[in-house]
Amino acid sequence: MTPEVPKEIIDFLEINGFKKAKDKRDQTIWNTYKNDLCIIYIDMDKEYYKVTNNEGWSMYSDNLVIYWLIGVLTYNNLMDKNYKTLKNE
Repeated sequence: MTPEVPKEIIDFLEINGFKKAKDKRDQTIWNTYKNDLCIIYIDMDKEYYKVTNNEGWSMYSDNLVIYWLIGVLTYNNLMDKNYKTLKNE
């Protein structure tokens, strides 16, 4: 059975404007989040992130360390550099 995405990662994405991605039939896409600039797929079995921007380029991590994800998103202007880390910020 595929492990769940850790709550800390989901919370981080959601408080920074990401929403669960949906397909054309309005069905939620498993472990996929998006904002207006990119889509993030989280593979819990193989333990990597895939970030794809609206222009079609993708970057892949080699683990699930959230600092990689934050760095890619902020460096490439896919998320505000003044991101929130806690729900009460």
